[in-house]
Amino acid sequence: MKQLSRILAPAMIAALVVAGCGSSATKPPTGDKPAPAVDPAKPVQGGVFTKSLNYGDPGNLDPIMKSDVAAQMVTMNIFDTLVKYDPIKKTIVKSVAADYKISDDGLTYTFTLKNGVLFHNGRELKAADVKYTIERASNPKLAPVTLKLFDKVAGYDEFQKGATEISGIKVAGDYDLTITLKQPKATLLMDLASAPAGIVPKEEAEKPDFGQKPVGSGPFKLVDWKKDDKITLAANDKYQGGRPYLDQVVFRIMKEEQTRDAEFQSGTLDSMTLGETQYKRYAADPEKQKGLVEVPELFTRAIHFNTTKAPFDNVKVRQAINYAIDKKAIVEKVLYNKAFVATGVLPSSSPAYDPNLKGYAYDPNKAKQLLQEAGVPNGFTFDVLVTAATAKWMEAMNIDLNKIGINGKINQMESSTLLEKARNGDYQAVIFSTGGDVDPISFLGRFESRNFGKGGNVTLYKNDQVDKLLAEASTVTDPAKRNDIARQAEKIIVAETPWFIFNYNKAVAIAQPWVHGLQPVPTDIDFQDLTQVWVSNKK
Repeated sequence: MKQLSRILAPAMIAALVVAGCGSSATKPPTGDKPAPAVDPAKPVQGGVFTKSLNYGDPGNLDPIMKSDVAAQMVTMNIFDTLVKYDPIKKTIVKSVAADYKISDDGLTYTFTLKNGVLFHNGRELKAADVKYTIERASNPKLAPVTLKLFDKVAGYDEFQKGATEISGIKVAGDYDLTITLKQPKATLLMDLASAPAGIVPKEEAEKPDFGQKPVGSGPFKLVDWKKDDKITLAANDKYQGGRPYLDQVVFRIMKEEQTRDAEFQSGTLDSMTLGETQYKRYAADPEKQKGLVEVPELFTRAIHFNTTKAPFDNVKVRQAINYAIDKKAIVEKVLYNKAFVATGVLPSSSPAYDPNLKGYAYDPNKAKQLLQEAGVPNGFTFDVLVTAATAKWMEAMNIDLNKIGINGKINQMESSTLLEKARNGDYQAVIFSTGGDVDPISFLGRFESRNFGKGGNVTLYKNDQVDKLLAEASTVTDPAKRNDIARQAEKIIVAETPWFIFNYNKAVAIAQPWVHGLQPVPTDIDFQDLTQVWVSNKK
């Protein structure tokens, strides 16, 4: 399961954590375990689907204000986007947009909206609402997490300086919209498909309690929110994509694994995402394993080093830690093989994954040599921020680190506090998982100097060649060439290693026999298309 919220990448804001499988834990995953077989009966209308929300109360359901998994799990069902990303087919599909075209030079995107798309308040969604949504997401006065999401749109820079609109977004009538870019951006459609690009009605969004009472045009609408308990959504009978099968979706806010287990066993919980100990147990149960849905997600777990603070401003210290820890042993003994040992930054589910990248083997003698060269032959103690879920990882890592004189002093806190400190650079080292980006250049945007802090580069890492490569890639639309540039940048990043690159995520969900339609979603197994989920008779 995810241990943290997503740190934003500059292009696609999609999330965090990890898992693995069986004896292949040291190899990149080769495929997904599909959802349980659907029973031969036709999908039925009605019923309630109750799913655990493992990561705490989202606190705010305004799509531009929160980028964490807990928030996006809910908001992606409340708000529509112009287009959507189909994670199973790995392609962009239409949503509110009935059609779109891209100019030959890659600078102009023209959208024609569907007629009759209704917000939950009954008003029709118009092209002006899309323009308002993008400008709101780019408004520095609101300090949204999406501030740089549309920074390549013409007029964005002037808007940041006080212009009343983003001039590159033009509305022609009720259903036609044109977005003009300053330079080609291969990920614009992905940006428009991301949950934080959910289209909002101005009259609702400007209410002070919009984050608590969100109104969108999506397949479900908020009907009840009991803080730290549950969030209830009801089917939107007038949804433009067709009414969902389910009558209601209930997200139970359940941070305690034992509580989730008990309720799943009793049948009051229909589905949940599994942690390591749960995975070990359910995978060994012949009946329960039938309900497992497994996928290598687009996430990488790591210790993030603040490269501006000693001793992690010394690359040899960072390299030493990568050599000092036996990642394979921790994956096997602590994570119960619910992860894949990492070699590079890009996860094995990324289209730019480099199987020839060697990374850092377990070599404590090499680690000692590097510490000697770094001027700290006797090691050091450093502070590391963790959550309750990641504390055990650091404890296991310390066993190896202690052998060369290094000790990570564990500072445990809630994930929201940890993320805030990370984004503000208020830390020495921090553990979390990050990713969710289908596009490898977007993933690697976490290492661009222009994205320091809230932009995603929480390590404050800077390398001119990496910046140059990623800037070059931002105008390249050919996927093969983008992948090649990503691999070049990754080699430099891995060599300078602002992360201790730990493992790649493999997420696992489990569903009751009466639940159908869950999919192995690589962007995040919690980001299910709930319009396709249905429930048959329970028990």
